[in-house]
Amino acid sequence: MEKKSTGHTVYQQIRRVSVLGILVAMVLATGAGLSLNLFQERRIRDDTLTTAVQAVSHTLTITDGDEPALIMEYVDRTVHGISGIDLFAVYDADGQPVYLCDVTDSESSAASLESLDEALMNRLSASEDALLDDARAPEGADHCAYAAVHRPDGSVKGYVMAGLYLSSIRSTGLRTLEIYLLIGAAALGVGSFLSMQLAQRIKSDLLGYEPDAFRDLFLRRMELLDALDEGLLAIDREEHIIYINRAAAEMLSFDKSAVVGKPLSEVYPQSTIPRVMHTEQPEYNISLESLHHIRILSDRMPVRRDGQIVGAVAIFRNRTEVANLARELTGVQHIVEAMRAYTHEFMNKLHVILGLLQLGEAKQAEDYVLQLTQTKALSVGRISQSIAEPSVAALLIGKSCRAAELGVRLTLDPESHLSSDTHYLPASGMITILGNLIENAFDAFGNTPSDTLHEIDVSVRESERGLILSVDDNACGMPEEVREHIFERGSTSKGEGHGTGLFLVKSVVDAYDGEIRVESTQGVGSSFIITFRPPRAADT
Repeated sequence: MEKKSTGHTVYQQIRRVSVLGILVAMVLATGAGLSLNLFQERRIRDDTLTTAVQAVSHTLTITDGDEPALIMEYVDRTVHGISGIDLFAVYDADGQPVYLCDVTDSESSAASLESLDEALMNRLSASEDALLDDARAPEGADHCAYAAVHRPDGSVKGYVMAGLYLSSIRSTGLRTLEIYLLIGAAALGVGSFLSMQLAQRIKSDLLGYEPDAFRDLFLRRMELLDALDEGLLAIDREEHIIYINRAAAEMLSFDKSAVVGKPLSEVYPQSTIPRVMHTEQPEYNISLESLHHIRILSDRMPVRRDGQIVGAVAIFRNRTEVANLARELTGVQHIVEAMRAYTHEFMNKLHVILGLLQLGEAKQAEDYVLQLTQTKALSVGRISQSIAEPSVAALLIGKSCRAAELGVRLTLDPESHLSSDTHYLPASGMITILGNLIENAFDAFGNTPSDTLHEIDVSVRESERGLILSVDDNACGMPEEVREHIFERGSTSKGEGHGTGLFLVKSVVDAYDGEIRVESTQGVGSSFIITFRPPRAADT
């Protein structure tokens, strides 16, 4: 199917340029050729007219009696035998017309001619050659030649004149112009045909797209490739870099604009990408050992066109970032951190017990163990009774231990309830949300005075009307300009390597059609409330 274009088609553009070029060339050629032709025609006419009057003047003898009939016969033969003459006239020595032969008018007579001007006769008498004089041409004639007829003794016996009408000159110019127009029309036809052939070939090379549509498609695809997190690098048959996207440039620490067009061996000598052009086999999950700051996996494959290998393309994946994101999305990182905090707190308690025993305070150590066991049992029991999902309960237990280690009081709302088979959100999504929000609250206390009581309240409420998750803290709060960007990836005040926690929270909320509301007051604290409503019944 032919792809549509919003502008002129390639055929229209090529045809327009071709027609314009042909017209300009035709105008220039016609102007130059017509001028040259007319100049040559004029010179030929002048030669014809002067030759005719000179030939007649050298052989003609004007006498009285019956010789005018001979003169008429001779002039008629001369005029009709020479092409390019419209009229021929004979004058006597006084410049009076005695005979006229008009090729275009059989009824013409000498009576229609005026006598010659005296100044012209004087000029002709003094010259042995023919003279061209258009100013004194007979009425209707446009170009004339005159010559004097001399006696053997040199005296003037009479004059002869040969001339052309303006219509004859015009017809010559029109015939020349007509020839050029026919040539131009043929050139336009041939140009249009060749334009159509060229346009079809160009469209075939552009896969059926018009050039402007192909350009828009190309730019959009380049923008999409630049937006990918995976890196792309392409080389041609000569192993020169012909394309590299933003992600690949960042992974390989290249200047994107500087490396395009350069040999791959010059900018990345350790690369083995060209190998696939020799083996003609793709390679997958190749670890780039030459890069030590990040772990990169690469897929590379040859690029074929019409059965011939014309280059290779490599795809780079940042394995370090992928692994970190996977741990964040599945909640494994939060579980591990919670268990680490729980273990750390447990070791602290063991150290207290060990110290009491070493001091000989066995009774006090016993009371401490009983109190600790009772307190921890109450805390764990309360969370286990409210939260039936084991992984979520384990997360909250671990975070409570982490909170105790940081000097933060983390409490679970007594009204909290979560079933083990909740259908609003999978456990991994809930771990991502609660884990990141609680960690965000921990980080917020870093900007608050240490002598104040730090508190975090967590609520998990599930009912038939929906699921509500909330995390409140009494930290420093957020200004309006910060709150507007907290869910953007990389938005953080904690430095490089952070800024994905709240972005992941927002991603999970959006994936499961939830709603998130943030309330924050500087100097008071922040509150994150997330709501998931039951899915609507399908229409029947």
